[in-house]
Amino acid sequence: MALYLKSKKIDLGAGKDLFIIVHQKDADDLGIHEGEIVLLGYRDIELYVKVIITDTKVSVGEVGLYEEIPDEYHIPEHAKVLIDLPKSSKSLEAIKKKMSGQRLNEEELLSIMVDIGSRKLKETEVAFFVSTFFNPGFNEDEIRWMTKGMAESGDILDFKFIKNNKDLVVDKHSIGGTAGKGITPILVPILAANDLVVPNSSTRAITSPAGTTDILETVMPVALPKKKVYKVVESTGACMIWGGSLYLAPADDEIINVERSLKIQEFQKVLVSIVAKKIAVGVTSVLIDLPYGKGTKLERPDDLEFLVREFEKLFAQFGIKCVTFKRVVKGPDGNGVGPVLEMRDCLRVLERSEKRPQGMEEVVLGMAAEIFEHNDKAKKGEGRKVAQELLDSGMALEKFWEIAKAQGAKKVVKSEELIPGELTYEVKAPKDFEIKYLCTREIVEIARALGTPKIKDAGIYIEKMPGDKVKKGETLMTLYATTQDRMEDGVKAINIKKLYEI
Repeated sequence: MALYLKSKKIDLGAGKDLFIIVHQKDADDLGIHEGEIVLLGYRDIELYVKVIITDTKVSVGEVGLYEEIPDEYHIPEHAKVLIDLPKSSKSLEAIKKKMSGQRLNEEELLSIMVDIGSRKLKETEVAFFVSTFFNPGFNEDEIRWMTKGMAESGDILDFKFIKNNKDLVVDKHSIGGTAGKGITPILVPILAANDLVVPNSSTRAITSPAGTTDILETVMPVALPKKKVYKVVESTGACMIWGGSLYLAPADDEIINVERSLKIQEFQKVLVSIVAKKIAVGVTSVLIDLPYGKGTKLERPDDLEFLVREFEKLFAQFGIKCVTFKRVVKGPDGNGVGPVLEMRDCLRVLERSEKRPQGMEEVVLGMAAEIFEHNDKAKKGEGRKVAQELLDSGMALEKFWEIAKAQGAKKVVKSEELIPGELTYEVKAPKDFEIKYLCTREIVEIARALGTPKIKDAGIYIEKMPGDKVKKGETLMTLYATTQDRMEDGVKAINIKKLYEI
């Protein structure tokens, strides 16, 4: 039995989740319970929302809409809104089938992606689907169908012919697994300064101290609506946005939320997620960053070769040129770990500061060279020189702030104006030694204990990097926190023997 209820806006926000409030009597008439998912219909809008039941916040015959719903979907006050129980989901049967070890067909995988993207499935049901990446896994056909379904679960953007780029739209994406994610904010303006169109979308941290989005939003807005994104790219040639603010592959965003709570990722899921997001953003040429080595996501050579092969093959099936960038990592890309500290590193490179992280700059120049030469923006062997000139001339810095201002940044921020948390703790060397390796996983544990990425000012500044020789008593790294409890947690997380290979 469905009910038509009168809408009432509730001045509460719930973030990405969609909630409604119904009176206990209406809930009894519908046969629904607290926390269940129901279908909300208004004109041509259909949403799957979670139910909160009350005796006081709304009257009988009313439905309270958390502010995201009327604001985003333009449902007016006192509108007649349909509330109904959702039909049984075919995708749940498909998930059960996959859990039993059977293969799924294209229709079943598309159905799963649509239902996850529309939030028809509960988080626990999505978690069961995520578990099937680990066992039994998916074959090549299933991966292709799932990627297609994930990309098509939301909007598909098109940036062809912007700024005379014809059909060339480029981007870079990393599989992650290293601390210090300052590469993208430096690379994108370098590419755009050489007249490439680069609509970069990124995610928030899943298993790292800060995602690219967490870093960028310390100096600019990153949650932009679709119309604004087009305007930014049309005017500057690039954007650096949070993909979650758009309706791009929403099935992936819902799966990421589950992964974040479980703190796990699986290689087939990483493959599907990245390719689907690049399809959705309209990319035609992409560089995939594959950092590997001890303590990263890719510790085994077999895993590296698997991803190289599978990325190139899957992108090709969707008509996207792909170049992979393999690099050994022995520690973080930059000295800063945590949103504010990582953004400061980025700006130091763009500003040509003497304090800039040289290792990270080298990686950026290598990637820019590959992209320029791969897409005929530089002759073979000259891509690095072109990228270096764009950095040294200040054109990349100018482009960064052009993009930032187009996205809504109010002012230009100097690197030294970015100040980390006021509480500090210096980690001292227990003896003389040479740093051969700095464990990313241990860095992540310490940074998370300090409060990253939620607390933007928290983090670590690494004074001594792999390759450095240190004397007993020298400062290895400085911890930054905003509360004493967080600092104590960060200090407790330090294990010198696990952090360093001496």
